[in-house]
Amino acid sequence: MRQIKVLHVIGGGEFGGAERHILTLFKAFDPREVLLEAACLFPVPFAPLARAEGMKVTVLPMRSKLDLTIVRKLREILSGYDILHTHGVRANFLGRLAARGTGLPVVSTVHSLLSLDYPHPVSRLLNSLCERYTRGMTDHFIAVSAFLAAALEKEGVPREKVSVVYNGIAPAAGDAGMEATLRERFSLPKDVPLIAAVGRLHRVKGHHYFIAAAAQVLERYPQARFLVVGSGPERASLESLVAKLGLSGKVLFTGFVADIRKHYGEFTLLVLASLSEGLPLTVLEAFLSGTPVVATRVGGLPEVIREGETGILVPPADAGALAAGICRVLDDPAAARAMATRGRELVEREFSARRMAAETLAVYRRVLKS
Repeated sequence: MRQIKVLHVIGGGEFGGAERHILTLFKAFDPREVLLEAACLFPVPFAPLARAEGMKVTVLPMRSKLDLTIVRKLREILSGYDILHTHGVRANFLGRLAARGTGLPVVSTVHSLLSLDYPHPVSRLLNSLCERYTRGMTDHFIAVSAFLAAALEKEGVPREKVSVVYNGIAPAAGDAGMEATLRERFSLPKDVPLIAAVGRLHRVKGHHYFIAAAAQVLERYPQARFLVVGSGPERASLESLVAKLGLSGKVLFTGFVADIRKHYGEFTLLVLASLSEGLPLTVLEAFLSGTPVVATRVGGLPEVIREGETGILVPPADAGALAAGICRVLDDPAAARAMATRGRELVEREFSARRMAAETLAVYRRVLKS
């Protein structure tokens, strides 16, 4: 069977789950079957990170949020590709318009709920209109969780046009037993409980609840320390909250960490305080490293975290419940480690990068056949 050439289009102005998803696919595909290349709308950070892995990336920088010249520039590079694969509202909108009239099939992967990605009402309205106007130009959708597939169907996308392909992850040398560089950076001994929240600093990630929960946990475990790992627009607000609650030196900000997988073994547990999620790679990475997880019961999280079996689930937007879940792990480390072990077995069995690549390839073949 001949090689399928696919151009992935993404904003690339951050290095979050969608960007890591593309890199995982790139590494997992057999290049004899799929040639994966990318185009992004911002010069950093995705483009240089992807190029360092050997991926061909074309940068088409936007001069403004309404820079429609990108449609023409994208169309000029589409020749020779078999499929256009888009990620995110902006890439969806521009990519679909570029492919219109070319006969090139479009696949769009949905990683999250649009309604919660844009907290400002005007921005949310504009992005919703862009998505609705062009959604019919996508030939097939991939949802990274059953929750997101149901949301698409509820919004009027025919179920036969949607495939659930769970995020996958490949084992990486050094997932465990790495030098504790983050602990060293903040002068934290190995016996200090280290509770981490990993992700972009966006309101939908619920970091405010994580910090409020930290204040409650510290009443019982004053030696514990909390890491906020990532970058994003909410950092100043979160730092202000830390200062207001008197948590300076106890809640620590790392900024962007390029290879976070090296550090999960340093964490006593990973916390996701999200208000919504598709199927976050952070949970899969934590499980694969044997790190216990406490998370909110939202989106696709219950599809990978089975309460009391592979992790602990709590209600969203509830700092008290989140603190109680964290304390459950700190109160019974042996039970937490057992859950993490079962989580690792689940990821190895059901959430491999090889499985994700095979199911994505099946979508490509289906689209090309139709």
